[in-house]
Amino acid sequence: MTSAEIRDVPTIFFDESGNTGSNLFDKDQPVFSLASCRFTSAEATSLLELIDSSSPHEAHFKNLRRRRSGQDAIVRLMSSDMVNPDTVKINIFLKEFMIVTKIVDLLIEHMMHLIGEDLYLNGRNIALSNMLYYCLPSLCDAGLVQEMYKNFVKMIRDQDQADIDRFYLSVEQVKATTTHEAFKGDIDLILMTKNCIHDALEGIDKLSLDPSIPALFTHCILWGDSYPMGFHIIHDDSHSITKQKQLFAQFMDWTQDEVELGYDRRKYKLPLKGKSLKFDSSENHGQLQVSDIIASSFTYWASGISRGEEEDYLFLEFNKLDLDRFIGHNKIWPTQDISPEDLGTVHDGGFNAANHTPFFLLKAKPNPDVAGT
Repeated sequence: MTSAEIRDVPTIFFDESGNTGSNLFDKDQPVFSLASCRFTSAEATSLLELIDSSSPHEAHFKNLRRRRSGQDAIVRLMSSDMVNPDTVKINIFLKEFMIVTKIVDLLIEHMMHLIGEDLYLNGRNIALSNMLYYCLPSLCDAGLVQEMYKNFVKMIRDQDQADIDRFYLSVEQVKATTTHEAFKGDIDLILMTKNCIHDALEGIDKLSLDPSIPALFTHCILWGDSYPMGFHIIHDDSHSITKQKQLFAQFMDWTQDEVELGYDRRKYKLPLKGKSLKFDSSENHGQLQVSDIIASSFTYWASGISRGEEEDYLFLEFNKLDLDRFIGHNKIWPTQDISPEDLGTVHDGGFNAANHTPFFLLKAKPNPDVAGT
């Protein structure tokens, strides 16, 4: 990227795929993806010409994938040299794994913080999430584990006493099904959070399980690294982001001095570099149509990986495109890595983001071009 491009203030176009909000149990949509792209109108038109669609209404993934010719058209677009990690950012969420990470981050991390332990050091929160995701259904009754996940989601969304009791009862039931004595101690980490659950829930937004919010935050960090002078955001209509617009306006408060928070590869800078945030229909922007196709392509591909797909034509074509190069660590996806070295989370200094972000927000003056005031 040239110095002139770095000084540029581009418009970035965002679209989601697989968004079921806080409902993380839609078996037909196990993956959420957010795609953002930096294309001019002319560049988007060139990409859409690869689709060879007679109507802009047809330039959407869900319509194109119904026919083999449409699938081949999608692959042509995804194979274009214009679609590369400089012009496109992606992150993906395996929704079931996200539930496990939230049990760790919202409950166990909170409990550890109260006793002076920092679970984020050396990526211990990620290691614990990976271990629980693989071990819970392997060493316990898998059906009861699913029920525990469902009860956790309901507890976070509704936050009433009956849901709290139901969740912790389901954790007890899961624990009772394992004969692995050492693993019972790991399950106890969840059970111990009952002692501070009301304190934990007091600081949890009921939209905290919606992946579209952390996804947009991550993309703003990624584009901010490329465009420190800022960028404008046009997002396809999104109910969840609309409801959190005020929060993003605070994170995009350019009146504050820049601060770096977090540890290791997870460090990021505030304020986020978005200068404005608007919502629009894909019918008005070819770039949003391109983002729709890209986001949906990644969701389709990642869903195939999650179920061990071996035969589906479109999945196999996507699998030839080295889509991993777009993602890197920008994913909520389980691995069998547990050491800081394998996770890329060896501690190298920094500030606990969970502790320091509230101080930034406390002083924040909402960006009027984001908040719409």
